[in-house]
Amino acid sequence: MDGPAHLYNSNIIHNLIKGNPALHEFYTLNPLLVPNWISHFVLSVFRFVLPAWLAEKVLLILYVSGMAFSFRYLIKELSPANTYFSILVFPFIYSFLFHLGFYNFCISFSLFFVTIGYWLRIHSSERFRVYLPLFFFITLTYFSNVLTYVFLGITLGLYIIWLTWHKYRENHDISGAVRTGGRKLLYLLLVSLPSLVLLVIFYTNVNFFPSNQNYSVKELLKWIIDVRPLIVFNYSGEEIITRQFFYALLILLILGFIFKPDHGISDRKSFLWKADVMLIPLFISLLLLFIIPNGSGAGMMSDRFCLMNYVFLLIWTVSRAGSGIFSRYIIVIMMVLHFGLLLKHLNGTIRKLDDEAISIYQASYFIEENSIVLPINLSDNWLHPHFSNYLGVEKPLIILENYEAGVGWFPVKWRSGSMPDVMLGNSRSLDGLSWAGNSNSGLKRQIQYILLFGNKNKLNEPEWKELKKVLSSGFDLKYRSKDGKVLIYERSLK
Repeated sequence: MDGPAHLYNSNIIHNLIKGNPALHEFYTLNPLLVPNWISHFVLSVFRFVLPAWLAEKVLLILYVSGMAFSFRYLIKELSPANTYFSILVFPFIYSFLFHLGFYNFCISFSLFFVTIGYWLRIHSSERFRVYLPLFFFITLTYFSNVLTYVFLGITLGLYIIWLTWHKYRENHDISGAVRTGGRKLLYLLLVSLPSLVLLVIFYTNVNFFPSNQNYSVKELLKWIIDVRPLIVFNYSGEEIITRQFFYALLILLILGFIFKPDHGISDRKSFLWKADVMLIPLFISLLLLFIIPNGSGAGMMSDRFCLMNYVFLLIWTVSRAGSGIFSRYIIVIMMVLHFGLLLKHLNGTIRKLDDEAISIYQASYFIEENSIVLPINLSDNWLHPHFSNYLGVEKPLIILENYEAGVGWFPVKWRSGSMPDVMLGNSRSLDGLSWAGNSNSGLKRQIQYILLFGNKNKLNEPEWKELKKVLSSGFDLKYRSKDGKVLIYERSLK
C-alpha cells in the first residue's frame, strides 16, 4: 500500500539532489531531521546506480537478512544455547505492516535487536569509545521510527537497572553498584542526546491528525490470539493458520519452564534472567495496545503495538525455550506454517497486485518527463490508494496524489507557500476532487495528464459527471492497458 509512495518519493529525492528544476517548483526536502528517513535514503542512493524495481528489491533483501541476523545476534547474547531458535523470527519478518510497505517501522526492529545485543556485549567495558557504535545505532533507530526508538531507550535503561541490581547481589556493595549504574546511564544519555534533541524538535514542530478511532477490548484480544501481525490480505482465511503460531509459541514457552536451557552461571544464580527484562517492554506495549486509539499519531497504532507485543514475546520465548526434542518439533511446525502462509499470500493476492503495478508503471512510458499528472482512483481495492505513484518511480513526474508530501513526518514536502497554482482548465477542483496547489501563486501550471485506474464504468456514476465531461472535451486517450484498468489521458492541444 505505502511501498509505491516510498519508492516515488525516493525518486523525487534523487532528482532534487540532481537539481531537477521542475520538481524543485513543487517539492522540497523537509528542513526538519524527521524519522522515516532510512528507507528513503537507501532507495535514493541505490537509484544512482540501479533501476527502481531493483533498488526496492535490494532494500527488501537487506531488510529480511538484517532482521534474521540481528535477531540471531541478540539471542546469542541473551541465551547462547538457544541461538538456533532464532529462525523463528522469519514469520514475523513478513508481517502485515511489512506487506503494507511500512518499511521504516519494520527496519527499526533490526536496529533495536543489534543495539540491545551490542550493549549487552560491551556493557562491562569502562572505555567510552565502545559507546560510539552505540551512538550510531541509536541515532539510526531514531531515523527509522520514533516508537521503536522510545522502546529502545526504555529497554536499555531497564538493562542498566538490572545489571546494577545484579552487581549488588554479587558483592553487596550498594554504593559501588549505584555508581557503576549511574555512570552507564550517563554514557547512555550522552550518546542518545543528539537524537533526543531531534525528537523534541520533531514533536514540537509536527502536527499529527487527531483521531479517536479505536478497536474494542474484545477485538484486540482476538488480535492477540489470532496473531494479527501475520494476517495480511484475508482475515477469515488466514487466521486459521496464524492462530497456530500463538499455540506453538505458548507450548514453546511452557516447555522452556519445564526443560530449562543453560543460560550461563550468572543467570543460574538469579531468578531473573537477562531475557526476562523484555517482559517489562512487553507489558508496556500490551497496555498501550488497549489504551492508545488506533487512529492517533501517524495512524494504525494498534497494528504497531500488536506487532511490538509479539516481537518482545518472541525474544523472551526464544531465550527461555528449552532444547528438548519437543521444542525442535515446534520449530519445524512453525516453519511449515510460515511457508504455507507465504505461498497463500503470493498466489492469492501478490501476483495480481504485481500485474497491476506493472500496468501502471508501463503507462509512464506514455507520459513526458516533468509533467503534472492527476490520478483518479476508481478501484475498490483497499491496497490501491497509492498505486498511482508507480508512474513516477523511474522518471521525474509531479503526481498530485502524494500523501507523504502532505504530512510533516516524511523527508519530502510540498512547497505549499511557493509552488505554482495547479489548474485543470479553469478549475482548481472538480466535483469534490481536489489536488495540491497554491491558489495565491501568480505562476499557473496546467494538469497535462490524467490517470484513471480501476473500474472505468464508474465514470457513468453521477459523482464523476464533471470529470467525464472534462475528459471528453479537453483530453485525448493516450494509453489503455490490456485489461482496460489503466487509462492515460493527455491534455488536448486543440
